[in-house]
Amino acid sequence: MSEEVSASPVALGELKYEDVSQLNFSKLYSPKMKSVYWRYFGFPSNDNNEVITKQNVVCIKCHKVLTNHGNTTNLRAHLQHRHKDLFKELCQEHDIHVPPRKTPRNVSHPPLSKRNVSSRRVKLEFINNRNHDNASDEELDEAAVATAAMQAEEDASSQTMLYETMVPFTYDEADNLVEEEERLDMEPKYGRKRKVAIPSGALHGRAIKHEDGGYTVANIANLAEALTDIMIKDLRNVEFLYDAGFSDFVRQAMGSSAPMPEQHKIDSLISEMHASKFLEVGEVTREFTADKPFSFAFEHWVNVEQRRFLSIFHHYLDEDTQSVRSILYATVEYTDYIVLDDLLTDFYLPNCTLAIINYDDEEDLLYTYLREKNIPIVLCYVSVIDKCLRRVFELEEVASLLEQVKELMQRHSSEIASKVSELPPYNEHFPWTLYETLKFFAESISWSEDMDQLVISAKTVTEALSALVIALDTLRGEDIPLCSMLSPITSKILIKKLGIAEQDDPLMMNVKRTIAGVLQAHIITNDNLTAAALLDPRFHRLTTIDNLDRCVRMLTHKYNKNFGGLGEGETNEVATTSSNVAIKSEPRTGGVSAAGKSKLELLFDIADIPNPPKRDADSTVETDLKRYRNEVAVQLDESPIEWWLKMGHIYGTLRDLATLYQSVPGVVTLSFKKALRDQIYDFNKRFMLTGSQIDAILFLQHHNN
Repeated sequence: MSEEVSASPVALGELKYEDVSQLNFSKLYSPKMKSVYWRYFGFPSNDNNEVITKQNVVCIKCHKVLTNHGNTTNLRAHLQHRHKDLFKELCQEHDIHVPPRKTPRNVSHPPLSKRNVSSRRVKLEFINNRNHDNASDEELDEAAVATAAMQAEEDASSQTMLYETMVPFTYDEADNLVEEEERLDMEPKYGRKRKVAIPSGALHGRAIKHEDGGYTVANIANLAEALTDIMIKDLRNVEFLYDAGFSDFVRQAMGSSAPMPEQHKIDSLISEMHASKFLEVGEVTREFTADKPFSFAFEHWVNVEQRRFLSIFHHYLDEDTQSVRSILYATVEYTDYIVLDDLLTDFYLPNCTLAIINYDDEEDLLYTYLREKNIPIVLCYVSVIDKCLRRVFELEEVASLLEQVKELMQRHSSEIASKVSELPPYNEHFPWTLYETLKFFAESISWSEDMDQLVISAKTVTEALSALVIALDTLRGEDIPLCSMLSPITSKILIKKLGIAEQDDPLMMNVKRTIAGVLQAHIITNDNLTAAALLDPRFHRLTTIDNLDRCVRMLTHKYNKNFGGLGEGETNEVATTSSNVAIKSEPRTGGVSAAGKSKLELLFDIADIPNPPKRDADSTVETDLKRYRNEVAVQLDESPIEWWLKMGHIYGTLRDLATLYQSVPGVVTLSFKKALRDQIYDFNKRFMLTGSQIDAILFLQHHNN
């Protein structure tokens, strides 16, 4: 019934049609969607095989034009009411269960409310098109149509049920209302054609002005959708809507004519929105992971019910913007029975470069699975920092210090609260709150002389931990901190801040060694992070390399596996064919003041870049790496992605290898950039989520931001 056509740039433009009569389509393009409803709908296309618009879809059976809201609600409603036999067969074939629709009784509706106007339009559309299906224009009875319209206007309950349950509006559909009004009007033969433009505010409610000049919204066009938006935006449980206080508030605000929607309706709306958006994200996932390198990020977390969850992100390089994109793919309950192959079916796993994980458990199911798939694993840098803090606070002398500080602050809490505006927060899941407590004790309060030793010990610990503060502050300065930054930053911190000095007392030395041990084990000895730093032209000279030969062997193996090795006597074809590419080196301006430097430039002090190197026709990973390390020095404010695009032809093998690491962040999420109080607030909101819609609510909340 439809012909396959390719989507043209026109289809991606923001084309909108004032009148659906402008859709003079000659073909229909059926998109490849998972939903079974899409097999009977297509996008209008022209003779040049170009999609005209994706704002509308067309029924393949009857050529009815519908507004595309990005989900399948309209499609399902059309099939259910226009093609009943077809819809019934579809439900039986795919085991689709459609809940029975109950008509609300004893509900009074204001005769002129927007609700009734919309309901009447839908009723008229059904009657009008039914007559068109069964008879010619000449055979239609004008009187019958008028009688049916009057009957539809009187049957308020039936109108409301049909309109609200089958074609729900969303808040951003005010513009589409005019299109719907034009499409549903009767033909001029049976009455004057009308076009009524409804203000967008009318969709949301009727405002009542009070004596004090204030307004109250007395009605909302679709209460169920409004409440669903609250659930998603505020990360609330669906059950919260039906708590006595909130439900009473809604009834008072809406009036007695608007009862609370049933919970199953809210659940079904959330499920449908989630399914629709998940299909869209799945298409992007398959497109960008099928033939391009990407990386995973896994966040493990627990809610108040001690149910374990896994949030799955994936990252890829957007070639249009030359920047890293991060997408939340899914949140799932993480049980011992989870099948990770089924969960990650949209990904082409051989193209996964690294997996960043926020917890450290070698025996875990996910760790085992990734090792079986030969996907390297790196612990999230924020998790490494947290591990450093926990190890320090577990030291006997530091643990004793913390207990004394807590006891003193508790004893003098009233006096302290009267002199300072805000006490530091505390949360056992955030070790930084303990650091803030020690810092507050040592720097924000004046204690008597007998407390001097305690204050000095607190300052010693916070001074040692300041190295970790510098590391995180450096990462915060980046839009998305890449994994290639982790080894150089850690190397610099170990040398500059955590080296043992003569004046260090035993407590300082113990804390420094503890931090250095964790950083060494998780960052410096990780060959993948070392390789990523080597392939970032900003950092290859600024990282510690304990075993260069091992890194060369690993990179050579990775190159042969991903890009095909070269036999004896063969030259690197990529490098040879790129020899005609011109190198254009932009001159740098004069010196930059310290105030204008980035966090990276403040941490590292490097000289200006030398002259551009020249290409060697015959190259291997080993020879390219030797020349690259001797010849290349790049300013820290230059994009490594752009540098490889401009200079990569000189080091052909390394240019290819660098693509594997350019879309790998060093952290799972960017929440560490927020203030500590905001991190705790967000953590607590997610921690309190319960019920069956946790995954859908978190997914929609992330993708609606």
